[in-house]
Amino acid sequence: MKPKILVIVTLLSIIPLLVSAQSVKSTGIGLRGSFYQMTNGPMEVSVINHGQHTKANVGGGGGWLYLYSRVGDNLFLEINVGAVGEVQEETHNYYESTIDVSAITPILLGLRQEFLSPYNQSNLRPYFSFGAGPYWISDVIVREDPFSEEVTVNTTFERGGYLGGGFDFKLFSWFAINFDAKYHFIDFDKKHELSGVDYGLGITIMWGDYDL
Repeated sequence: MKPKILVIVTLLSIIPLLVSAQSVKSTGIGLRGSFYQMTNGPMEVSVINHGQHTKANVGGGGGWLYLYSRVGDNLFLEINVGAVGEVQEETHNYYESTIDVSAITPILLGLRQEFLSPYNQSNLRPYFSFGAGPYWISDVIVREDPFSEEVTVNTTFERGGYLGGGFDFKLFSWFAINFDAKYHFIDFDKKHELSGVDYGLGITIMWGDYDL
């Protein structure tokens, strides 16, 4: 019995040392799913019986690919490329409908500042981030009735930026779970109809040793 107890105590003593011995990585790449409230109103699904009018709004879902590289002990250069979309549908009298599909594709360059020193071996790595870049905005409107169909496509580029923060929770020295929240300022205007908060959850893979 004593040898078994000794083995268990030894393992329990070694595990924290293995966790704290994680090396500092220089580069990371990740995928993140997100919810971005693209309009000022909440996501809704409503049905109005009077006049046979149905209105639905479902959207804000999307995904991001991001890459970052350490340029200082606590400072990273980051690139975020994303795509988020929203669908609104309105039907009158069962046979007249309007479908509005909106999509935003940002390509953003920014900086990420970690709060904790790289000498701190905590697996939870909170950070603050900011950046800017172009937002490619597409809007497709389809109007249908029994006699015709009309399709309108509008595409514009807007400048913009973001402020945000989040954290990486490191499960291994090379793998982490990421949570992130950003506020996007389309045309650098908080009141722009597409400005809003983006909440993301994803994974990060890291490589390359950084010499402190």
